[in-house]
Amino acid sequence: MRNELENRVSYIRKPLAENGYLCLGLACAAVAMGAAGMYLSVINQGNSPLSVVAICFASMVFSGLSVYIGVLAFKEKDKNTVLAKIGAGIGGILLIQWLLMLLVGLRA
Repeated sequence: MRNELENRVSYIRKPLAENGYLCLGLACAAVAMGAAGMYLSVINQGNSPLSVVAICFASMVFSGLSVYIGVLAFKEKDKNTVLAKIGAGIGGILLIQWLLMLLVGLRA
């Protein structure tokens, strides 16, 4: 009888991680702000006003927060972390992109 209980498969879906929603939302906001900052910078031919720089910096901060919140979501036990994986991946790629742009800008 005990062996039959151990071989059962639970078909109940795991709930999504609570921090996964926040992680994905921050990543989407970072992408939107980053795209807006790049667009406005191209429109101004590289002479961006301070508001555009603030938008780009906020995008970098939001992408870093997305990665951090994603790591917190991974630590939640018995939760589905698919949203956290997507959000942390997008946030990580965007954070690396911003850091590389910052390094290139400081060298020039």
